[in-house]
Amino acid sequence: MSADIGVIGLGVMGSNLILNIAEKGFKVAVYNRTVAKTQEFVKAQAAEPFGANIVGADSLEGFVKDLKVPRKVLILVPAGAATDQTIQQLTTVLDKNDIIVDTGNAHFKDQSRRAADLESKGLRFLGMGISGGEEGARKGPAFFPGGTLSVWEEIRPVIEAAAAKAEDGRPCVTMNGSGGAGSCVKMYHNAGEYAILQLWGEAFNILSDFGASNDEIAAIFEEWKARKLLDSYMLDISIEAAKAKEGAGFLTDKVLDRVGSKGTGLWSAQEALEIGCPAPSLNMAVISRQLSMIKSERIANAKAGLNVDTPNTKAEGVTRSSPFVAKLYDALVISIIASYAQMFQCLREQDKVHGFGLNLPATIATFRAGCILKGYLLQPMTKAFEADKDLPNLMCAFTNEINGTGIQNFRDVVAEITMKSTTAMPVLSASLVYVNAMSQTVLKYGQLVSLQRDVFGRHGFERVDKEGKFNHEWPEMQ
Repeated sequence: MSADIGVIGLGVMGSNLILNIAEKGFKVAVYNRTVAKTQEFVKAQAAEPFGANIVGADSLEGFVKDLKVPRKVLILVPAGAATDQTIQQLTTVLDKNDIIVDTGNAHFKDQSRRAADLESKGLRFLGMGISGGEEGARKGPAFFPGGTLSVWEEIRPVIEAAAAKAEDGRPCVTMNGSGGAGSCVKMYHNAGEYAILQLWGEAFNILSDFGASNDEIAAIFEEWKARKLLDSYMLDISIEAAKAKEGAGFLTDKVLDRVGSKGTGLWSAQEALEIGCPAPSLNMAVISRQLSMIKSERIANAKAGLNVDTPNTKAEGVTRSSPFVAKLYDALVISIIASYAQMFQCLREQDKVHGFGLNLPATIATFRAGCILKGYLLQPMTKAFEADKDLPNLMCAFTNEINGTGIQNFRDVVAEITMKSTTAMPVLSASLVYVNAMSQTVLKYGQLVSLQRDVFGRHGFERVDKEGKFNHEWPEMQ
């Protein structure tokens, strides 16, 4: 019993995380269902300075014997049935107070179920999302743990050492709370990722439809990055994708316009709708991928004569100095802030419903490095919630960027895009809807729809001048 921690699964993420942890000076026991793969992996690392820190096991029983008590096991196998099977196998070989950590992209309700089940058997559990991909796993990802609260102090030294470090030196990990708290944070992290990746995709689409070449778009993105506010990993990869070439042409022109997904974005949208937390940008990011997937239907519609081009929808060319481009910048800034605001509001509301014990400022701080969301804006966002954890909405911390010229430019550019092109911009449009609605003290559509419901269904309505639920005496409508 000599290994500090064990890892099951030698896929891309598992392999790189093992190397990361071993390089930090911890001894790691390794197990994979395919024994030959374990042996090959250990042998391949033997010449590394940290190679002696990696110990392979040929069986699950041998793997468990290699671990210090209480045993700490990280599962890095595909989410779903494979994870449940691995957990079940571990329950037959682990002892009371041993720790199981599932790192898959699981639904937070599944993680809450697993936590309750394992705790009833005397074991301890963390559902710990990981963000950063292959490079993050190797060099330092962001971790999102949640589950049995007593686990954190025991596993903390290993995870903090392996985690990315923010500009202030703080590791990008915090214990998010009980049950499925960590996986809930990872779900909404992914929902924010969906929205912001889509926003950069829409910006590319808009500029392309307005006559800019891929190289010109990449140059515009570079200028926006230099202005700091939008500097981020997602902008970096958008620049790389826009200017990538294959042969004489741009790679974007050769890529099928169907965007896949793995479920976390959909779950986040479903759960937000379930608890009544409005998140139109996050929801439309999911719908935008669904629109991309029905390629055959879109082609059939065009063949059947559906064509919304008109003489007015002919966009003029733009350059980096065009007023249109300056306005689009403001639209992107506000949309990204609004998307983060929705993500954080969803986490707040889920915490109220499920009692995770979430510390939102600490959670936001873990996004600042190592993960897909990392970028400049996370710094002022963290400070805003640290200064006022009861901030009504993240947008209230960015009134300088949103009010006045910013929101007017946003409205102007959406109007121009709508008038002069057929560009679909689902998340940009949804973000404007969110900002407009959340800045209104009275939504007049809500007044009329409340009365509509009373007319046909006697559902009742509330009043501004007295408490209670009321009905009006309506004339016969049929």
